[in-house]
Amino acid sequence: MSSKKPKDKTRAFDNAQRKHGLSRAEKIAIPIIIIIAVWVVYSVSQPPVPVQPGQSQTKTIAGLTSNRLDFTLPVVGPNGQTGQSVTLSSLRGKVVFIEFMEPWCPHCQDIAPTIEELYKQYGGNVTFISVSGNWQGATIADTSSFIKSYGSSWTYVYDSSGSAMSAFGVDSTPTFVIIGRDGSVLTRLEGEQPRPTLAAAITHALALH
Repeated sequence: MSSKKPKDKTRAFDNAQRKHGLSRAEKIAIPIIIIIAVWVVYSVSQPPVPVQPGQSQTKTIAGLTSNRLDFTLPVVGPNGQTGQSVTLSSLRGKVVFIEFMEPWCPHCQDIAPTIEELYKQYGGNVTFISVSGNWQGATIADTSSFIKSYGSSWTYVYDSSGSAMSAFGVDSTPTFVIIGRDGSVLTRLEGEQPRPTLAAAITHALALH
């Protein structure tokens, strides 16, 4: 009989708690729920971060074409906006190599010389575009400074609203997208990539008709 007394006391305690408010289990659960909710809100509010080398991954955007993923963005040069703009859909019939980047991103900085090499090799047959975003307050001036620092020869555009990055589902930089002549997305790569990987993706796109 003595072994049942603690259980009886526990039930009595829980019943008393219910009469005056929350049960013991509810008091334990509520703080946990609050912590989870705060973590979710914090995670959603944080800006995307660059993917570390070695963590790159390939994603396919099945069925999407540049008609559905179109953008028109102002061109930025080493001295600021040039007064020109680029519309993605106007490049139909060409292979397009797009880099989504941020000037402060260390991995974008590291890979800039590699893209310059690729541009010199494939620039006659492929349109190279770097879409610079506004994460963490990045500005047009930051993009211009980046172009100066790395001597980039290809075209940069500035996505002030983040609409282009959002349309392509970009949540880390750098992200590379290669679009075929028919406007379809052929390759999508996240994070720093070896030069042979990017070169192979471009070569594959050029081989398609």
